[in-house]
Amino acid sequence: MRKKYNFSLKVFSEKMHMSALIPDRCSAIVRTSFGSVGIAVEHETITAIRIFPDLFVEKKATDALSAEAVRQIRGYLDHPGACLDLPVTMPGREIHRRVWRELMSIPCGEIRTYGELGNLLHLSPGVICRACEENPLSLYIPSHRVIAITGPRGPVGEGDPSSARLRMKRWLLKHEGFLYG
Repeated sequence: MRKKYNFSLKVFSEKMHMSALIPDRCSAIVRTSFGSVGIAVEHETITAIRIFPDLFVEKKATDALSAEAVRQIRGYLDHPGACLDLPVTMPGREIHRRVWRELMSIPCGEIRTYGELGNLLHLSPGVICRACEENPLSLYIPSHRVIAITGPRGPVGEGDPSSARLRMKRWLLKHEGFLYG
């Protein structure tokens, strides 16, 4: 069962967010075809999983929990239906944690729009977008499954198609079977 998280009551400021998620502070880094995935561990809990698009480095795990996170992330990369089952801390504002809990219920291979989630949670699409942008646990909280709008060719309205972040998001959606080609 995946319910191994601790919702921290402290406010997760942008400064803390960025300092906790730089490659030098990662306990391990997994190299992927779209970049790298960094893992941060504190007090025997995962505090951050961040995707670094277009950064192709690897860092060996410094502890057992990081090694387990690496194993599970590689499992997801091999089998997109695999769910990460790790002890995590989800800091942040309550409104963002509410959005993140909802994101965790989106099945692999499915998407929601910012508007759909906004209607469901009675929040503006902008709040949903900010919660996705401030997600400290990429892949564990699948914010890549939230898109602006859908069109006949799949997700559109996500910004510059040449951006590394959008390429990574499209790679993940294709990996999970939502996008084809």
